[in-house]
Amino acid sequence: MNSFRYQLDDSSRKFECPACNRKRLVRFIDQETRDYLEPIFGRCDREQNCGYFHSPYQVDSFKREQKSYQKLPEVQHPSKYIPKELFEKSLGNYDQNNFIRFMRRHFDSGTINQVIYNYKIGTSLKIPGGCIFYQIDIKGKVRRGKIMVYNPETGNRGAINSVHCQLKIDKQYYPKWRFFGEHLLKDNDKPLAIVESEKTAVIANIYFPEFVWLATGTKSTLKPEYAQVLKGRSVTLFPDIGAYQDWSEKMESFSAFCDISISNLLESKSGAFEKNEGLDLADYLITRSVGEFQ
Repeated sequence: MNSFRYQLDDSSRKFECPACNRKRLVRFIDQETRDYLEPIFGRCDREQNCGYFHSPYQVDSFKREQKSYQKLPEVQHPSKYIPKELFEKSLGNYDQNNFIRFMRRHFDSGTINQVIYNYKIGTSLKIPGGCIFYQIDIKGKVRRGKIMVYNPETGNRGAINSVHCQLKIDKQYYPKWRFFGEHLLKDNDKPLAIVESEKTAVIANIYFPEFVWLATGTKSTLKPEYAQVLKGRSVTLFPDIGAYQDWSEKMESFSAFCDISISNLLESKSGAFEKNEGLDLADYLITRSVGEFQ
């Protein structure tokens, strides 16, 4: 079976972008050797603000190699889930968690404790200031853990890592991707709302508790294969500024198994500055009091 030998890394690891110098570059990997290609080959995930993309297939030597490449059948490796003891041990030390420190600037302790409990937010002691957003599936298995370091004053995100990477587990053993917040769907018949970032899902849950808020983690992981748990549910998408068209085009593939719609709230409310900055729903909400939406 012919396949693309050089593909974008599907792990959460990011590198410095040659264009914007932010640590947001997803690099290409040689599927045969499992090595990264030169750092010029990759895609910046700041799609709206930067847009850097350089594929190896734009280079003649790589094109010639691809013609003769035949991908071997993939070996199915058993998934390695995050150990329960490690997960439970991380549920604390919130004074060292930059995301929670940021939240304390805007919300009372009772509200924050509730979202920590609902979303099982963890703290990384190995990465200073690190917040762990766990992907817990509807059966309660802790599949993945994204480690994010935020500015505790502005809430702007910085470095990204993962629990599997910290445990030095090869990505071939990573469990399949799931939406952040999936565990909240068990025995819950509320309508669903889907955003891109975990931070946005947590904050939006405070303002609109009538929804179960999920996050894709990245814009590209809004895919039916990760979303069968949405079957038969009422779902509203809330794309970031600049992502409305992309998510609109993906809706049809979801309509076969759920009642799905999309909100243009951010597109309609944003001006030139907001669009240039690529703001999301959390940026819009955090400047307003929760009472405005009750």
